[in-house]
Amino acid sequence: MADDKVFNTLEDIADELISSNKKVHLIYAFNATGKTRLSTILKDKLNISENDGESKVKKILYFNAFTEDLFTWENDLENDEDRYLKYDKRTFFGKFLEEQQQFEQVIINFQKYVHNLIVPNFEDIERQANDSSGFPIFDIIGDQRVPRLISDFKGIRFTLDGDSVKISRGEERIFVWSIFLTLLELIIEELSDPDIDSDFQDFKYIYIDDPISSLDDNNTIDSAIFLKEIIAKSKHTDLKFIISSHQPLFYNVLYNEIRFDRKIPNKKKSFYVMKKEVDKEDKVRYILTDVEKDSPFGYHLKVREVLRKAVDSGQVEKFHYALFRNLSEKTATFLGYSRWEDVLLGLEVAGEEITKENLEPYAQRFDLFTHNRQSDLEYRELLEREKNTLIDLFNSFEKKYKFNPKEENENG
Repeated sequence: MADDKVFNTLEDIADELISSNKKVHLIYAFNATGKTRLSTILKDKLNISENDGESKVKKILYFNAFTEDLFTWENDLENDEDRYLKYDKRTFFGKFLEEQQQFEQVIINFQKYVHNLIVPNFEDIERQANDSSGFPIFDIIGDQRVPRLISDFKGIRFTLDGDSVKISRGEERIFVWSIFLTLLELIIEELSDPDIDSDFQDFKYIYIDDPISSLDDNNTIDSAIFLKEIIAKSKHTDLKFIISSHQPLFYNVLYNEIRFDRKIPNKKKSFYVMKKEVDKEDKVRYILTDVEKDSPFGYHLKVREVLRKAVDSGQVEKFHYALFRNLSEKTATFLGYSRWEDVLLGLEVAGEEITKENLEPYAQRFDLFTHNRQSDLEYRELLEREKNTLIDLFNSFEKKYKFNPKEENENG
């Protein structure tokens, strides 16, 4: 049976997470359960004041709804032409971005999701500098009196086919998420190198709350797989990750990716469902249910359902390769195979049986579409033969591995 941990407050949950020796905590929680507040509580507990409160040692880097709120739109309501996203360079996050100057890598990460169609351009927003009395400040350069300009904000303009555009809310979420991932990759890279005296040595925790809300299935799956890869790269650091989500697909892909990744020791992983209960006397309690051995959403059946729909309609995309790989990994674990690729043996593609002799090209294709993110820049959609390959693989898989849906619903 699943184990329940009961807490009276979110502060108690925060203390539990801080005291844990786990490297990864993955938490499923519905909206309004308190997961965003939990990230704020963790931040307040971990960021220690120094010098009589004048400064704080930042021990936690977090991504939540407040991170997205740091970015706002200038919509040029008068002319409806010059629209751009901006952030304040004086905030902690803004200073962080300015100090690291990772703008080119942000663009690369962003375009992995949207291909190279949308191009962001970062530029400083300058204004006239004034003295304490509000009068303009001028500098003398040569024989000229030049206004002194300062910049408190960074602007990001987006172009599509050379035309300035306002990106959608979903694309904006991906953009902000890409910035966070870029900074996270940099932190892990520096902390993993013992020869670098890193500026990030105080960071101990990464909290990520619902990074992909409202995104389509393709980007949801891609985000989960990419995030797992980044976490796996942190194995030589002391960083601990707390990830919460109310999105079942994101949770389940990440659950399976993390659970079966050997780079992350099993004893260093935890998987929870978080619930909030209010009794008749309005007394609140929070429950963390351990689901380490059983994903709470019948993931295996859901994946097969999504793949069957795609195969029957012929609308196969790259992310379906990721789904089929996850399905194969779970099947391999169930059958006791040491390698997920062994599940492909005996399947047929275009009338040809997959054997040990011809297995490698099929495995490489899955690597291309699920873990080699450069492919997102090279292919906008699958070729017909690539679609047909996955269709044949899935149909052959269903024929060879006959699962009992009723039994799976009962046993997970």
